[in-house]
Amino acid sequence: MDTVQAPSAAFIGTSMGGLLAMMLGALHRGRVSGIVLNDIGPEADPAGIERIKGYAGRLPQPKNWSDAVAQTKMMFGEAWPDLDEERWSALARRGFREDAAGILRVDADPMIGEVMRASPSPAPTLWPYWTLLRAIPMLAIRGAHSDILSAATFARMKAEMPDLTPLEVARRGHVPLLDEPECLEAIDAFLATCATTSE
Repeated sequence: MDTVQAPSAAFIGTSMGGLLAMMLGALHRGRVSGIVLNDIGPEADPAGIERIKGYAGRLPQPKNWSDAVAQTKMMFGEAWPDLDEERWSALARRGFREDAAGILRVDADPMIGEVMRASPSPAPTLWPYWTLLRAIPMLAIRGAHSDILSAATFARMKAEMPDLTPLEVARRGHVPLLDEPECLEAIDAFLATCATTSE
């Protein structure tokens, strides 16, 4: 931000990115003009954490793009139940990359799974930091069938931060894709408010 001379910015954080956005807001409130949390909050549901631990960094290397699509469906099929084949193919190409030798690899740090499996259970929460974020405009998005951001945690987030803008997305688990019409509309409106507030 300093390099591009941005005194402040709004952040959209999905899952782990949302955790980082919350920490950034808690530690550098003056630099954060707004936060959009995508299916994450101060506390993660243990059921979803265990699901992710089960596959992160453990899936076999796909032999081809059809395998990559199949793995993507295996990981996210319940979260995104209404996607067509073209969309699944596009999402697989976001989640895997082809190296110089033409071998497909997950486009993420494979050690993320090991770090998650080594972390204490239950996972630590960010509730102590939540009150530090009250001065920052925030939009919180939850997939209606999320196994990471529970309905109870979502309700507590709203109760403890009355100015929070909540949005629950039907037919989505962890995580909403953010191209759903209701997400686009809410994010555009929220970011416009952040821009006005920061002027």
